[in-house]
Amino acid sequence: MTPFKFAFITDTHLYPNATQNFAGGLQQQKNSVALYEKMIEQLNAFDPAFVVHGGDIVCGGQSFDMSAEEYIVALNTAQQLGELLNAPCYYIPGNHDLDPETGSKTSYIERFGINGMGSTSFVKENIRFILLDAQEVPEDLTHGYVSTNQLAWVEREMKKAVDYGEEIFIFSHQLPFPSVEFQGVGSRIANSAEIFEIVAPFEKHILGFFCGHQHLNRVFREQGLLCIVTSGIICYPMMWRQVHVYPDRVEVNSVPVDLPEVLAESEAVNPDNNLYLSGRPRDQEFTIHRKSNGVNG
Repeated sequence: MTPFKFAFITDTHLYPNATQNFAGGLQQQKNSVALYEKMIEQLNAFDPAFVVHGGDIVCGGQSFDMSAEEYIVALNTAQQLGELLNAPCYYIPGNHDLDPETGSKTSYIERFGINGMGSTSFVKENIRFILLDAQEVPEDLTHGYVSTNQLAWVEREMKKAVDYGEEIFIFSHQLPFPSVEFQGVGSRIANSAEIFEIVAPFEKHILGFFCGHQHLNRVFREQGLLCIVTSGIICYPMMWRQVHVYPDRVEVNSVPVDLPEVLAESEAVNPDNNLYLSGRPRDQEFTIHRKSNGVNG
């Protein structure tokens, strides 16, 4: 295979013309456009084959008091900024990408959906990338949900991967399953037991799950499945993932958005909590070993 690289970004929480920062200033909505612009600049310098946005592109849903008009402005701004990327960007919805008044996903899908859907898949160099729409809910409920139809589609995609000797990465906004640290339903997809049941037979083919939602860096294994939780761009530590794919391994690095003054403002809000958000060194930089024989021959 030819080595390649991709980027994973999440929780940008774009809010043009925001009059306040949220979470006591930890979230930097007033600087969200500047953060997004700088992130785009850094992504273009990284020059990935593609980018995956893990959701919560904007500040819709609950929690932010965003009007329907502001929501549309935010979606349009995110779309325009995304067009500045030199690489394709695949988006999956987060709970804050739903209309703040109706709970609808329609305006999001019109701008960021693929073939009218919030989920998609594609193959790059013998790896199948499966992007879930975990917002099959009537409104922002914090937790996610994946329908029976979509789960059946995921199973078909994984069977294709097995048939073609591919490995798999899966992406969702919320955690796909609970961990010892994250037990609450608000942190994850509500029907995570069904997800476990679907993916367990394919464990040896799955390189890992990427997700956001928690606004922190964490890497853990649950029943043999690797989960890579990534911090939000909107608040400390304001990091995104650089992912380098080689024939025998995948190397993941974490990079902060290069706006030191904005980062410092967020960092100063609750210093005692910063280590919890940034994670340990192993939550920021790590290697996933690929199978040198087996699915990749």
